[in-house]
Amino acid sequence: MANNSMIILMKSTISALAVLAALLGACSPQEDAAEIPRPAVAVARGPLVYASSFFGELKAASSQAIHAPELSGVEYLTVETVLPDGTRVKKDDVVLTFAKGPLEDNLRSDQTELDVTEAELQKTTYDLEQERVRLELDVKRKQMAVERAELFVVEGVNLISRLDLDKYRLDVSKAKIELDLASRALRAFTQKRTTALEIKRLRVDAARRKVEEKRAHLTNMEVKAPAEGMLYGPYTRLNWVRGKVAVGSVCRPGDKLLEIPDLSAYEAEIFVRQRDASLLEIGAQATLTPSASPDMRLKATVSARDDFATTRNERLGTELPENNLKEIRVVLKLEEAPEVLRPGGTARVDVEIVLSEAALLVPLAAVTDEAGQSFVTLESGQRKPVKLGRSSTVMAEVLEGLSEGDRVLLGAASPASPAALAPDTPR
Repeated sequence: MANNSMIILMKSTISALAVLAALLGACSPQEDAAEIPRPAVAVARGPLVYASSFFGELKAASSQAIHAPELSGVEYLTVETVLPDGTRVKKDDVVLTFAKGPLEDNLRSDQTELDVTEAELQKTTYDLEQERVRLELDVKRKQMAVERAELFVVEGVNLISRLDLDKYRLDVSKAKIELDLASRALRAFTQKRTTALEIKRLRVDAARRKVEEKRAHLTNMEVKAPAEGMLYGPYTRLNWVRGKVAVGSVCRPGDKLLEIPDLSAYEAEIFVRQRDASLLEIGAQATLTPSASPDMRLKATVSARDDFATTRNERLGTELPENNLKEIRVVLKLEEAPEVLRPGGTARVDVEIVLSEAALLVPLAAVTDEAGQSFVTLESGQRKPVKLGRSSTVMAEVLEGLSEGDRVLLGAASPASPAALAPDTPR
């Protein structure tokens, strides 16, 4: 009951602030703002409630991602066909195809290169075979020359002069030298032949692998569903640009293209200011209203919170000045998964957290901040310093300087913001 009374007091305070703002806005610049009466409210004890609303995106708690195939030597792929969001597919159904033209051109070029290297291998094999035959015949001729020279020496031992015999013996030595040289040439050729053929075969194998690789790439130009379910195309980075896959989209191998989400469980992803994120602890409760069904109220629980803040520019890949605000990603798990929900849908997340059950409360509209010190103006006109603790969006906890029942004036010239409160205020 006390909580309800305090909430009513907070709502009355907000209404009074709205009336005051309307009165101030209706005044002409020449009117003296000091002549306008400022409403006074009593400092009361009650629950300090943080209440705020955020807008975020619905996501399936789990899904199977479909990526562009990893193709070595291929830098870009162009989407030729893609099934629309919401299409029901079965496992191995073709969900997306890529343009084959560039790969087919590359395949023809690689096939030509393979044909050329195979022809070169055949020619080299033929030429080397002819050279082998020539060298072997040369060795046989040199062997015959040695035998003939030795025969002349044997036959002429007793028939010719010593001078002619020495000449025949010299011919034998010469023939043996020539035979040795021919034999060495044949052995060197054998090694040369092995090396030359190995080089040509390696070139043929490399060209054949390129052809086989291109043929395999062509079979991967059709992307199939990894499981049965409903297709969903999320906004992802395609070729370093954030977008949704469509006919004509250019992507890189490995880029995420589609998802097959599990529609039985959902999460909501919101991005909040760092000060607010400190209040959204794991397990905090919230109420979610999907945009697709404004009358629906779903319970949600904070399930994850990032440790580091990012800007919208960092998340979206933009460079807009208004997107430089640091925010922290908070994930909430939904307790239900109505059929009306779809991944990518938007929703409002309402959070109401009791920061203190019985705090001494003063409206933020009654507080001014000067050089890190907070002040309020009592109904009597006295200006008084106060020390504040935690705060909600409209109320702050009074630690020192005020007592219950004190009446303070609203409509401070420079109202304090939650960011300007005492150091012990949650950030």
